[in-house]
Amino acid sequence: MKSYLRYLQDRADETNISLLTSFKRASVPTSTYYRSINGDTELRYDTAVKVINAIEELHSIQQARQHTERLRASGQDVNRRSVRAKFKPRSISP
Repeated sequence: MKSYLRYLQDRADETNISLLTSFKRASVPTSTYYRSINGDTELRYDTAVKVINAIEELHSIQQARQHTERLRASGQDVNRRSVRAKFKPRSISP
């Protein structure tokens, strides 16, 4: 069975998002990140949910940014509202 930290690391690697950035985005102290990376403590479920939601949010922002760049490169008009609507992040409730 995967630990919460291992699951977060795998998801961050899949989406090419920094795990430290995700912890910061989730408003989780960086000391919690470093303690869990070093194996001093285990992550709580609530903390893991906050971080996975932050990873998904950052991933959707990253996808929207790439989509917008492709549209601009092809010379098409960019409607920010429609781009945002396509890339809504999934969230997990605790």
